Parts: sequence; structure tokens; C-alpha cells
Amino acid sequence: MPLDHNHQLSLLRDILQDHLTDCNGSSAECAQLERLASSLGANVRIHDDIRSAMLSINDYSHTGISHDQLDEHIKSHAPHIEGWLDTLNSHHHD
Repeated sequence: MPLDHNHQLSLLRDILQDHLTDCNGSSAECAQLERLASSLGANVRIHDDIRSAMLSINDYSHTGISHDQLDEHIKSHAPHIEGWLDTLNSHHHD
């Protein structure tokens, strides 16, 4: 059973928060982020601000999948990750 968009957003937030907190991650996590961002970006039911963030998250995760220094990639994107999390949290409705 596929995840609905609220569950997808929760999973995406959890992975991004882990990246931000731990300053490391895996290519598998980046691949999961990319799939989630792609699915959510195509969802007409989500807010335009979130859809816009999905484009950036998709780019971040796509690059991260094959990045030689993933920890550095995550650290260099920490301000962006914080912004994405702020956007996601400001439009999240449980």
C-alpha cells in the first residue's frame, strides 16, 4: 500500500532532520528522499511552497546519491535543510 502524502511528508522530514542532526547519511537515504520529493512534487494536493521545496530537495538528494563526500554535501546544505524543514513544518497539518 503506497504512503499517503502526509506519511510521505513525515518520512521526508524525519530523514532530513536526521541528516541535519547527524551531518551524515547514506546514498540509500538520498534515493528515498529523491523518490519522496518526486512524488510529493507531483502531488496537486500539497501547498505550492512545499512543492517548490521538493524541487530543491530532489536536486540535493539526486546529487547526494553518488556524492564522494556525502557528509560534506550534507554539511554544506545544512542551511538549506533547515529552510526546507521550516517550510515543511509551517505547512504541516496532522
